[in-house]
Amino acid sequence: MRLTHFALAMTIILLCITGYLAWEGQQAARGAREELAFVKKQQSAESAASPDQSSLVPLPTSPAATITPPPSPGTIAPQVEPEEIMAGAGTLPGGGLTVPKSVIEAESKGISTNTLTPLQKQVLAAQPVGKVKLVVKDQGFVILDIGTKQGVIKGQKFEVRRDNAILGKITVTDAIEEAEAVADLDFTTIPTGVNIEPGDEIIAPVAR
Repeated sequence: MRLTHFALAMTIILLCITGYLAWEGQQAARGAREELAFVKKQQSAESAASPDQSSLVPLPTSPAATITPPPSPGTIAPQVEPEEIMAGAGTLPGGGLTVPKSVIEAESKGISTNTLTPLQKQVLAAQPVGKVKLVVKDQGFVILDIGTKQGVIKGQKFEVRRDNAILGKITVTDAIEEAEAVADLDFTTIPTGVNIEPGDEIIAPVAR
């Protein structure tokens, strides 16, 4: 009876050992399969990251810039004459003429240095009839240093000039005195960022 029990116990132990070894073998095989799959994924990622050399387009190359060699020791570098610099400096907007050294030289050669537009020339040539005496921007009007003595009447329109530019338009109101008049500002004609200031000149409207 004892021998039978011992044999049964040995059989159970052997079955347990066999089952454990089989389970361990399955785990090892599963780990090997997972490692192999990881290696394959890594190889695929590396091949995708490095493109085929045959598909690469070569970059264009530019010719090397010409470099003037430095002067030899003990010598002085040659100086370029101003006339040579001016000859290669470019041309005026009219084309074909070298850039003059000065306005006087340009005028002596018959080169026009006046780059004003026809409208700017017309504005610059207009005779001023008065000046802005005071600006009340928050209420939208200016006070002029001209009045009935200069023939100013209600509703008369003027333009405010500074140098060769028109700053805006104004209209005289009914507050007119002998040497002073009030004019409303036309803000729609005043460019953004431009401020009319005392001393700006008043001219008759320029034809456009």
